[in-house]
Amino acid sequence: MRPRLVRGRPELSLYVCGVTPYDSGHIGHAFTFCAFDVLVRFAEASGVRVRYVQNVTDVDDPLFERARRDGVGWRELADRELESFVHDMSLLGWRRPDVMPSVSGHIRPILDAAKRLNAHGYAYKTDALYFDASRYRGYGRLSHRTRRSMVRKLRDEALLGQVGPGAKKDELDFPLWRGSAPDEPAWPSPFGAGRPGWHIECSAMAMKYLGEQIDIHGGGRDLVFSHHESERAQSECLTGKVPFARAWMHTGLVRYEGRKMSKSLGNLVLVSQALERAPAAAVRLYLASHRYRRDWSFEWSGLAKMVRLVERIRALLEGEVRGAGAPRPGVVGAGAGPGVRRGAAGPGLPTRFSAALANDLDTPSAIRELRAAVRAGDRDAVRSMLAVLAGTASLS
Repeated sequence: MRPRLVRGRPELSLYVCGVTPYDSGHIGHAFTFCAFDVLVRFAEASGVRVRYVQNVTDVDDPLFERARRDGVGWRELADRELESFVHDMSLLGWRRPDVMPSVSGHIRPILDAAKRLNAHGYAYKTDALYFDASRYRGYGRLSHRTRRSMVRKLRDEALLGQVGPGAKKDELDFPLWRGSAPDEPAWPSPFGAGRPGWHIECSAMAMKYLGEQIDIHGGGRDLVFSHHESERAQSECLTGKVPFARAWMHTGLVRYEGRKMSKSLGNLVLVSQALERAPAAAVRLYLASHRYRRDWSFEWSGLAKMVRLVERIRALLEGEVRGAGAPRPGVVGAGAGPGVRRGAAGPGLPTRFSAALANDLDTPSAIRELRAAVRAGDRDAVRSMLAVLAGTASLS
């Protein structure tokens, strides 16, 4: 996909579905956000300005359930876990998004979107305000699912809800605005005091910061249905503009010990655990050694291989530093500073490295080019590749 030209300069708008901050971040989360970090850094190093938005879902059932369990306020829990997430990702050399909007801070535009959908006949009110999925003829096409498959997935994820008089009319309809439990936050609305539904949040925040149509919408593959399917439907009904997103990018799921890595199953590798056993740049390169679209299994032996590569890179770059009589050994950053963040052209990226990333973000091939540059002792090439693949993550 070619970036749009804005006042003669290539520009890309990117919206990535972020975390629900109720627990420590794990490698599955890091895989998604580091993949998009590579995309952003590659685009900016190629002279493309990126407007990057990543939301924070701080109004959601899992957060409230954890707050109840731990006996803490929901906002206190959300603030604490968001701080922990940002800390972990910063250690991994992540380029912080331009905007990280929270649901709780954007109730007005979210409610405005729900009211507009209702006013134009795309929603109806019973025990909640529901989006009428039958009004969007393409529902299911983004996720390539049949009606039966969609209903099954909603049931499996306990999102089906009640169908019948006084509830929703059809299994595929979803809430735009719903009531709150007594210990949950609630905001006034024409549909009763309550809180937003899950999907409308991202539509409203994406449009507020990126406009009615965006270039790339991303997130984990587990969000394709029902979240992104529903977001696409309501957004295009809201504006009448098609497509809502010119491209959708979904990252694969990370397995550990034979099962999908997830908080509910308890088979997590936390970012902090990985950083105890490997430099941050090694963790980044290990994540980048897998294609972003594919599922894969985390192996400590795979991370160890990247530790060895980072040791070789560090020795190569430290040799240059010592030769220049500069700072003490060991203080070598992997990647780019503020200049690359804002799209400075820099020394330029090696041609085959750029071609690999331009081919649907083929990071494993890009790492092969990095290895070749290390073998050749090409410090400039190594440094420019690391700036994209590892950001500002430390080599030590």
